[in-house]
Formats: sequence, structure tokens, C-alpha cells
Amino acid sequence: MNQETIIGLSKIEKTLYWIIPPVLGAVLGWFLPVIADWVLTIPIVPFKGPLEFITSLNNFWVSIIAAVIGIVAGLFFSQYIFTEILQVFISDQNVKLLFKEKEEVIEKKDISAVYLENKDLVVLDHKGTELYREQLESKRALAESAFKHHGYKWADEDPFKNEYQRWVADHPDFPSHINTLLLARERALLDNKHEEAKILRKDLAKLGVVIQDEDKRQYVRMVS
Repeated sequence: MNQETIIGLSKIEKTLYWIIPPVLGAVLGWFLPVIADWVLTIPIVPFKGPLEFITSLNNFWVSIIAAVIGIVAGLFFSQYIFTEILQVFISDQNVKLLFKEKEEVIEKKDISAVYLENKDLVVLDHKGTELYREQLESKRALAESAFKHHGYKWADEDPFKNEYQRWVADHPDFPSHINTLLLARERALLDNKHEEAKILRKDLAKLGVVIQDEDKRQYVRMVS
């Protein structure tokens, strides 16, 4: 029977993420009246009105209600953490990648190589096109072992590392529409708009453009 291997958060890590935020929320909620009373001793403090209102109420019931709210908030925070961490499900037939509640499935026959670039898990097709890239929290050795176990080719580094060239505006080797997107992405990098840069990377990958970033500089190769 084909066993699926999962890489991402370990069972211990999942348990800690489910326990620690709700517990912290409960503790902070329970001591809210004490915290509010202490904050009011500071000469200049924002939100003084709400803090005075909290201290004017029955401390016991405020603690109970705040602790319950803290637990619920902690559980929501735990769930948010899980959606922000890449989970990879590897089988002999395909690789399923779950990130931010979005699932992508890549068939094994379409994958030529898998490797880690810094902390990014990168999946390439047989032409060298980037099929997937996302940050992976698991250790390199664990990821390598899991993919090799299911018969995927694991590369120690980018197989095409010698084919990249530094991109500059209006680069003569790239079509104008590619240069336009790369320029937009460079501006996003310089402005620290990481999500925009990530989206533009995916748009460019669909056009056969693969990018390596180095200190906000883009090194590019085109897939023929």
C-alpha cells in the first residue's frame, strides 16, 4: 500500500501551536484587571478611559470573561499559523502542496527535480520551468529524505544555476512585456512589497521566466 509522507509541522510542533497561544491568551485574560490597574499607574498612558472602566468592574467576572476571550483568540491565532505554514503531502503518484488554504497538486510524471533554495522549496518540470516555489519550514535533510523515498529526483542546488544572467531595465535579451513585468517586480522588491513581488514571480513563471533574487537584484533565465 502506498504510504503518504507529510512534511511541514511535526506532531510535537502542532501540539505546541494548539496549546501555547490559547494558554497565553487565558493567562493574559485572567490577569487583565491586574494589568489594567498597573498600567494606570504610568503617568502617560493611552486608552486610559477603557482601562479605568475595566478596573471599575468586578475583577472576578472580568478575569473569567477575558480568559475565555483569550482562549478563543489563541485558538484562532493557532489556526492562522497553520494556514501560513506550507504542508507537503508526498506520494508515489503526486505531490500535494497546501498553503494558505490553497491546495496545488503536481503529478510525479511532470516533475524533473526538487530542491531547496535558501528556505524555498522549488519544483521544476522537464523543461526547467518553475512549477512551484514556497518557503518550507522543515529541515533540508527531512525534505530530501521524503522526496527520495518516493522516487523523486532531489537536487542539491538549482540544476540551471549557470544559466542565469543579471537583469537590467530594457534588457535586450528579453521581450518588452517580460522586461515590463521584471521592472514592476524590481520596484516591488525595492519597496519591500514582498507579496506583490511573489505574485509577479508566479506570473513570470507562467511565461517561462525563472528568477533568482540576490540582495534585491534579479537574476533571470528564460525557458525555451
